[in-house]
Amino acid sequence: MKPILSICIPTYNRLNILRNTISSIYSDLDGVSLDDFEVVVSDNSKEHTTQPVIGEFKYKNLHYYPTECEGFRNSFFALSYGKGDYLKLNNNYTMFKQGTLRTMLAQIKSQYSTRSQIIYTNGLRGFKKVMCYDNFDGYLAALSYFSSWSAGYGMWKEDFDAIRDKVELDKYFPQTSLLFTQTHKQMYVLDDRQLFKDQYVPKKGGYDIFKVFSIDYLNLINNAVVEKKISKDTFQIIKKELLYKYLSVRYFKTIIACLDNFEHENVQENILTYYSKKQYYAMLFVAMCTPLILLYKKLIG
Repeated sequence: MKPILSICIPTYNRLNILRNTISSIYSDLDGVSLDDFEVVVSDNSKEHTTQPVIGEFKYKNLHYYPTECEGFRNSFFALSYGKGDYLKLNNNYTMFKQGTLRTMLAQIKSQYSTRSQIIYTNGLRGFKKVMCYDNFDGYLAALSYFSSWSAGYGMWKEDFDAIRDKVELDKYFPQTSLLFTQTHKQMYVLDDRQLFKDQYVPKKGGYDIFKVFSIDYLNLINNAVVEKKISKDTFQIIKKELLYKYLSVRYFKTIIACLDNFEHENVQENILTYYSKKQYYAMLFVAMCTPLILLYKKLIG
């Protein structure tokens, strides 16, 4: 039988973190058959360092693939290995909470007739519930910059197979490139329930995060405007929230607090590609207030 859900995990090293994520999935099998889902690991490290998980987790529906590709393109390969009706991307550090697997399976079954596009934002949009949209533009406005978040992305296998050889993938955001092929859907689902728990990954990095988000990502979104897939108003919503809710926090973590190893050359020049100097300095102010903002959010739940 073909599984209902493929949990597709691209990974580059991080064996211990991947162990925790896989364990979180298989520790919650109450009422769930192994035939209902599969876990697919796509490892693009040169030494294929996460291969030991196959010997440690002896489940018939856990599959490991050594993959020869660079960087974020591994997300595409992880999806390509899935055989389930719905292909769900999952970061190697994103653990399932208790009950999440059953919740997702039930949701996918409920969408068989409509084949709605489903993206998970884990409570980060502030809705804390399932939201439905009947047009792509409204959906992108509600998602905001979380259209970039690989851990939330998923698509129906039949949709993936239909475009897999036709889509031009962005180097850093292949999942967003895939999303922009799904403008024909009659219904879009934004699931903002808190279904996952991210593990702490020390000293993340490896690329210039300010260039990638303030130029590459916004180029991708702007191209969607040019191609009339989304409106200029939606572009402005994404652009504003990206600056004050994401880039400001990243500035604090990367440059002020030195909590990670992301490259950050020419930050001002990169941000000024799409933003004014006034917006840039406003972002710096928000960045300096980040500890207070995060504390407030924690206090209000």
